[in-house]
Amino acid sequence: MRLRRSHSQRGAALVEFAFIAPLFFLIVFGLVEFGIVFAGYCSASYASQVGVRYAIVHGVNSSGRVANDDTAMKALMSSYLWAAQTSGTTITINWNPDDSIGSSVSVNVTLIYSLGIPYFGLNAMQVGTTSTGTVLF
Repeated sequence: MRLRRSHSQRGAALVEFAFIAPLFFLIVFGLVEFGIVFAGYCSASYASQVGVRYAIVHGVNSSGRVANDDTAMKALMSSYLWAAQTSGTTITINWNPDDSIGSSVSVNVTLIYSLGIPYFGLNAMQVGTTSTGTVLF
């Protein structure tokens, strides 16, 4: 026995697909964008932890100051930002009160991502992380 569709049912699947497809693709591409941004956040978090660890364990020189400089720390941390876009990345290093033993060091890494698909007027997303430690040696 053959079933026939009535004339009013012929374009129903196409119309339903036209309503659902944009929402489906928005969700799929949104998940991909979120994954890319989250990977960047994870690499930024690890880079800030590496920078703080470098500062607190490399010790101080004979004058009582940390034997490294901010430029060397930034170069080291930049190598760990594998998932970050090169433009829009800022690395900030703060010493409190200075870079001597017992002082704290705070490293902030901020990334700005240009989104491929603007979501509700959002064209760019900023993510950042901060790590803090105390200079030990």
